[in-house]
Amino acid sequence: MQAERMRIEQILRRAMAENVAPAIALGVSRGDLPTETWYIGRHHTSRDALRCGPETIFDLASLTKPLSTTLWAMRLADQGRLDPRAAMETYVDVEDPALAQCPIWRLMSHTCGLPAHREYFRGLGPGSLRSGRHDFARSSLRRMLRSSPLIYAPSEGETYSDLGYLLLEWVCESIDGPLVQRWSSLPHHGPEALHFRPLGTDLDHTERYAATEDCAWRKRLIQGEVHDDNCWTIGGVGGHAGLFGTLGAVHEAGRDWLKALRSEPNSMGLDPEIVPYWTDRNRMHPHGTRVLGWDTPTPGASTSGQFFGRRSIGHLGFTGTSLWIDPDKEVVITLLTNRVSPSRDNVGIRWLRPALHDAGWLWAEGRFT
Repeated sequence: MQAERMRIEQILRRAMAENVAPAIALGVSRGDLPTETWYIGRHHTSRDALRCGPETIFDLASLTKPLSTTLWAMRLADQGRLDPRAAMETYVDVEDPALAQCPIWRLMSHTCGLPAHREYFRGLGPGSLRSGRHDFARSSLRRMLRSSPLIYAPSEGETYSDLGYLLLEWVCESIDGPLVQRWSSLPHHGPEALHFRPLGTDLDHTERYAATEDCAWRKRLIQGEVHDDNCWTIGGVGGHAGLFGTLGAVHEAGRDWLKALRSEPNSMGLDPEIVPYWTDRNRMHPHGTRVLGWDTPTPGASTSGQFFGRRSIGHLGFTGTSLWIDPDKEVVITLLTNRVSPSRDNVGIRWLRPALHDAGWLWAEGRFT
């Protein structure tokens, strides 16, 4: 195990030397054994920035999708309040007839036909920046979302889509109320756990947050505010992005998802049978990799490395975050970074992710034996 530990530390030192990210946190666990953690770097590039450690809070970016919005939808379905097989028009009025008839679950598998992204912030962001208000931007974004045309018919392809999760948030809201009011009631969520930072409220203790980008249009280094431009524009709370958390908070949620994947009792308020059913690969597009709410390893080219098995699920975040879970080997690996600080053009995370996942896996395997 000493060799595996040294390999992880060597990779982390190389990442610091190559400026992959100012701060990096890694958590690895197997089964019920305690989680092992590694921390390196500082919250931003300044020498007087706080050191990365257990209290460091990261912008989780698209980990919001599985950890918040997917969980929200699954709980509503488990309670009988949301029918994933129902047509979109049952919950939200959209203009495209094909999308109106599309079952809700295709939003979660990214097979609904919506485009990947729209830069809504280009038109709406300056107004939010000037006024300090975000309600107009949110209502305007939803008007545009409602009228978004599909790029192909539902089921004909897989395109990872922020728009799909903005719609899924809207669907859940139509049943349960706005996410900004409901997120704190979700399991593993709370002020000191996984959390959102709604704009327009007092955002204190920003020094605890790992900084993200030196944003050209917001004209400041982003720290303690959501990095995602569209999410910031609509107030910091979105179905696709906006979640923050420490390594411990994310990893604890990952371990609970592991229990659910293994049909074991969990603290997420889900029937032990629902998660294996929703994440069954039979719901994956024939030429895709995504199950409901999660990604799966891409054969031969996965950011999860070479060891995560066929039934594994995981997800990435644009800021340099990831969570991978293997239900067969009971391995959970969480990697949190702020690789977009000070610029999103930094792509060193591409080699770091698989390297650390492989090294973390070997450490877990050695500890288990």
